[in-house]
Amino acid sequence: MSIRLATLADAAILTDLSAVTMREAFGPPHNPADLVDEYIESAITQPILDTELADFRSTFFLMVSPDGTPVGYAKLRKHAPPRRMKLRNAIEIQRIYLLASQIGQGQGRTLLNHCIDWAKAQGYDAVWLGVWERNERAIEFYKKMGFERFGFHYFQFGSERQRDYWLQKQLY
Repeated sequence: MSIRLATLADAAILTDLSAVTMREAFGPPHNPADLVDEYIESAITQPILDTELADFRSTFFLMVSPDGTPVGYAKLRKHAPPRRMKLRNAIEIQRIYLLASQIGQGQGRTLLNHCIDWAKAQGYDAVWLGVWERNERAIEFYKKMGFERFGFHYFQFGSERQRDYWLQKQLY
């Protein structure tokens, strides 16, 4: 697998990959299909990805298989961390998704470590992220990767309000 910086030219690829991974991660049996579709239509369209890729505060990484097939991506976003977070020089890992067929093979660890290494190289002291409270597999993964819970917030997923835990990892 290789990981590269995504550019505006990757917007269509990221749009398609985002929709597939969102359905795999949050669709049935976790949420009704129409709720997932509603979220995708409101948050993961090509015009939205075009805007996000052009935003200087956002950095996207695309993971591709040896044959060039996109299998995962991550989005980091520079903005103020939650007030409860003591480490203020931090960047959010706003999205990190793999195709379901790639989970459990070490690619998630590789992609997350790539994000962490990039954040260190940029001079950040910490990374943070939100994870859905019912995504036990992801929560366990982040704990194994050294993340600690420091709070929660509510996330609007389509027409439903869901709770996400905030997790952070100190880099130094």
